[in-house]
Amino acid sequence: MSPVPFDLDPTRMPLMVLRRPDNQHFSQMPFGAFESDARPVLARNVQAGDLIVAAFTEHPTPYQLTRATAWIPDPYPAAAPAPWDPACTCEECGTVHRLLGPATAAGRVVLTRDAWGGLCDVWDADEPVLVIPTTSLLLPIA
Repeated sequence: MSPVPFDLDPTRMPLMVLRRPDNQHFSQMPFGAFESDARPVLARNVQAGDLIVAAFTEHPTPYQLTRATAWIPDPYPAAAPAPWDPACTCEECGTVHRLLGPATAAGRVVLTRDAWGGLCDVWDADEPVLVIPTTSLLLPIA
């Protein structure tokens, strides 16, 4: 499969979607989820039930920067995406506070929390995310 460019990034940085690695460090896609159904969306547009499969990392290419897929070894569903709460005291939110300072919630979203509600998955709202939309999944991912 050759790379497919997408141009939805507000900074006009091309996104390249490469094939998912097939090795022991990556779990199999959940039953009913197909790599070919993956679509890039901005984090603020991720819907509950969408399967998060990759982020994008920057790579220098001639005359521009390109973002290529950074596949998540164990894809997970988004559960009730919501604006980031800067008052959250989980480890991930603490890291966001340390790295970015006392920023407001504007511009960040939490795509999911762990099963115990103690760890947020914080993304910049304008960050592209590769997801398999819940409408493309044959079965809901729990």
